Amino acid sequence: MKYDVVIIGGGITGTGIAHELAKYQLKTILLESGTDVAFSATKQNGGVIHPGYDPHPGTLKAKLNPPGARMYPRLSKELGFKILPTGTLVVAYSNQDLKKVDELMDNARINGVEKVERLDSEQLHNREPHISDKALGALLANTTVMVDPFEVAIAFMENAMQNGVELGLCQKVRKIEKRADEDFVVYTQDRQYETRFIVNAAGVHADDVAAMAGIHEYQVEGRHGNLCVLDKVLPIHTVMFPCPGPDTKGIALIPTVSGNFLIGSTATMREDKYDVTNDAHGIDELIEGAKMLLPDFDPRCIIRTFAGQRPVVLNNGNDFYIRESETVKGFIHAAGIQSPGIASSPAIAEYVRDLLANAGLDLKDKSDYNPYREPIPDFSDLSLEEQDALIKKDPAWGKIVCRCETVPEGEIIAAIHSTLGARTVEGVKRRTRAGMGRCQSGFCQYKVMQILSRELGIPEEQVLFEEQGAQVLYGKIKG
Repeated sequence: MKYDVVIIGGGITGTGIAHELAKYQLKTILLESGTDVAFSATKQNGGVIHPGYDPHPGTLKAKLNPPGARMYPRLSKELGFKILPTGTLVVAYSNQDLKKVDELMDNARINGVEKVERLDSEQLHNREPHISDKALGALLANTTVMVDPFEVAIAFMENAMQNGVELGLCQKVRKIEKRADEDFVVYTQDRQYETRFIVNAAGVHADDVAAMAGIHEYQVEGRHGNLCVLDKVLPIHTVMFPCPGPDTKGIALIPTVSGNFLIGSTATMREDKYDVTNDAHGIDELIEGAKMLLPDFDPRCIIRTFAGQRPVVLNNGNDFYIRESETVKGFIHAAGIQSPGIASSPAIAEYVRDLLANAGLDLKDKSDYNPYREPIPDFSDLSLEEQDALIKKDPAWGKIVCRCETVPEGEIIAAIHSTLGARTVEGVKRRTRAGMGRCQSGFCQYKVMQILSRELGIPEEQVLFEEQGAQVLYGKIKG
């Protein structure tokens, strides 16, 4: 199997690059070690599309964040993923914080971010009446929007596949060879792929993948973060951050496109790249951070906690690391894509495209490229007339499986049979929100398993929760 480009890693960076390369006459494949795209850091993210006031001018983040963020409204229309305008408040509690707000205002101006303003205490409390009385003012970035990062990654990949890009799931890279003719051979557990170029978008494992090709140009560690999912009850409309520290934007209250809220996130460097466990200290820190912004915050509205790791390239000024290898021609690094990685991903894709072109990849436009993707219907967002029409066409759309999020059987079936179909319980959850509500799958998980079993033609005891080998059932249930 010979390719022009092999992309390693199916997060929002890798899928964004696949979406971009689909516009050209190339043979491209994306290899992902997991059972689905958006399998790791991308699903463990708040989904804030930062407009670009935070990155220090002159950094790669400052170069890519603002244009990437500006692409999202167009991409939302083309690819059919949800987007929610919220704005961002960076809240000041001291004179030192107010100086930081001024610094961020200067960053915004230099980075080309529009519609950023400074609010005094009265203006801030008029916008968000429930915010702490101790707040002295804030930066307001009016152009901030919200997305579900995993929905964006799925949309990127589905559109790429519809335009000819291939996807290899459960393909963990084991070895990379550079041949004398300058081509690479990428070995997984059961296949090998010959390619002219490699794009390494492997997240916290980017340095491990690079080392397989004999490249030791940087080291990646994970910045661990706890997050809380809240019920749909907070009396706020704007993403709220405290003034940021040197390595993190701080603990934020975040409205989501689905109506829930998040608290996120803590920031602790971890040597163990697989550690995505919650810890009590981190959850307490999140609750205190929420109370700092909203003194009346009630922890009883927390319905779930989870954690993730953001990839950090050490000794790189907390910046992205995107460049062709210094030692191995044709090997492109897209590493260290931490915050604002989601916001920057469309611009990162274009930047990587240009690196590939400079390295010798011939980019010829694809005449039949289709930029549009039709998403599966979100039943809960439809009008009663639209819901009735679907039910008349197929009665499965009238059988509600997830009561919390109003997800019918027809929507789950559509998700399973879409271009990049769901194959696991968590895959269904990310495409339909079945199991993301107040009960957190307590009532609907077994029904989802039954539908997966039937539609995939496998026994119920073979249905995966998410990872390979992680079946929900171990053996047959009593009939």
